[in-house]
Amino acid sequence: MSHLPTDELEGRLNAQRETLAIIAAHIAYLETCWRHSATGIIETLEEHVQFQDHQEDPGAVPTGTALAIEGGSTREFRLILEEVRARFSELRES
Repeated sequence: MSHLPTDELEGRLNAQRETLAIIAAHIAYLETCWRHSATGIIETLEEHVQFQDHQEDPGAVPTGTALAIEGGSTREFRLILEEVRARFSELRES
């Protein structure tokens, strides 16, 4: 495991989030230019925003660290999706 300072790790994660959002927004924009549904990539991201607690299978419920990691992952997908929507909106307005 890397021992990066927290500030540097946060900066790198922010840059990755922004990069992913730019790429996804451009893909969604290109989908509209080609008269295809622009929702393909956005819907795929939305699927990952839904937290899966696997209630139908009590033995599959993540606990402790696994739950924290899953929650962090869900929050990150949500932040990326929000950024994609914002950038996609900017592209459509330009």
